[in-house]
Amino acid sequence: MMALVDFLVRLVGDVGRFVEIFVNEVILGAGDPLSIVSLAIGQVLIGFAVLVLAYGVVGALFSELGVQLPTLGRGRGE
Repeated sequence: MMALVDFLVRLVGDVGRFVEIFVNEVILGAGDPLSIVSLAIGQVLIGFAVLVLAYGVVGALFSELGVQLPTLGRGRGE
């Protein structure tokens, strides 16, 4: 159990280090505006995918509880 706790503490603690590496090495170090644009577009696409997946998960959980959320698509043939 301690190994899992240590892993989570290190993972959360290294977030600042990851941000520093991205800022210094990727954004400022490259000096290429195209790399900044491609990084931003990639982050937007990943964020959108995570939001859609989270909406599906929350919708599935609410469906089990009997709460219906609006669908993102055409629906269930209604």
